[in-house]
Amino acid sequence: MALTRYHLHKRNCVGIVPLLCAFLCGVLLTALITNTNPTCSMMGRVYDPENSYFLILLIVTAPENFERRTTIRETYLNLRPRMINESYQEELIHIPPLNERGHIQLESIGTQRQLLTNYRAWLQKSIKNIKVINFKIKPLFAIGMHGQPKNIRRAIYEEQRVFGDILELEQLQDSYANLTAKVLYSMQKIDEKYDFKYLAKLDDDTYVKLDLLAEDLLSYYEKLHQVQQQQKGGKSNNGKKGGSLELYWGFFRGAATIQKQGAWQEKDYFLCDRYGPYALGGGYILSKGLVSYIATYADQLTLYKSEDIAVGTWLAPFRNIHRRHDVRFDTAWKARACKDYHMLLHKRTARHMRDLYAGELCTHEEDQPDGKPAALPKEYFYDWTQPPSSCCKTSV
Repeated sequence: MALTRYHLHKRNCVGIVPLLCAFLCGVLLTALITNTNPTCSMMGRVYDPENSYFLILLIVTAPENFERRTTIRETYLNLRPRMINESYQEELIHIPPLNERGHIQLESIGTQRQLLTNYRAWLQKSIKNIKVINFKIKPLFAIGMHGQPKNIRRAIYEEQRVFGDILELEQLQDSYANLTAKVLYSMQKIDEKYDFKYLAKLDDDTYVKLDLLAEDLLSYYEKLHQVQQQQKGGKSNNGKKGGSLELYWGFFRGAATIQKQGAWQEKDYFLCDRYGPYALGGGYILSKGLVSYIATYADQLTLYKSEDIAVGTWLAPFRNIHRRHDVRFDTAWKARACKDYHMLLHKRTARHMRDLYAGELCTHEEDQPDGKPAALPKEYFYDWTQPPSSCCKTSV
């Protein structure tokens, strides 16, 4: 049976155990043979089905940022995936092939440009707005609890009682300097407790068009499964097998200068004179296998100053990662020029988020100070055929 968004979890089904008589044993045998009236248990790692999710939203937040958390709960967390129309998967999802060495061939600039063109055209199509079933999202607001005063603890505990979406990190003192450790410990705790397909790491000043992001991620998951099914049982790509394909999705930067002073001074990065490619920290997506790897080796990983650089460095050696550079992720240190195709929007205030939820996309630009416009971060396609120092010269 082909996998669809209505069959996200493979199940192994057994009948109901009879308790009283041989007649019910016969009913049980019939149920086992015909697969009627089954009860179901998940295959693979044993876990509580209630803790199984397609997407975990790991939202990094400070203890005092209650207004931001409330705004997120009242805006984009109410959005859910929709089967907007049937063309999305074929026109907008690219599953990269392997080269002759078994390495992933990441998207060329031409492919990235075409996918963006297709997406902008797709946005103009009619919306069927069919709600998708069997899709679960779990938001978790990560907060370091160590050393918090009693009044803050009481407020956070009450927030957890009401909403049930706080990820309490008891061993972590919540500070900007501990951001990398915060992300690392959060992934450990999530990997230990939950079963999921993907994890989105987000800042609490990032707005997510969650319906569109979920539609894209569902389509990606389905198409990846189809490709893997076609390749199953035989060799492809000139006889090379690449293993499972992991996803690292965001807006990538290459050859960033290593900070030698200031709040982000880096004392432990000795691999190169520049940082390697990494997805900007306003928001990025990781598949379950990558989160599990980071969680498993957490005690051996270097805690670089910037968490997004740390994640990119930790994942650098692997050849089976689809590093999906996407200009729809506006996730830099400052908001880029407003575009309708942006899917993740960083550096937005609570008011901006409510405006976005109401369909007003560009009100953040109205808040810029008068006078000469400030320089905005560059929006570019990533050239994976070039070294990081030459990666990012092709503007959108």
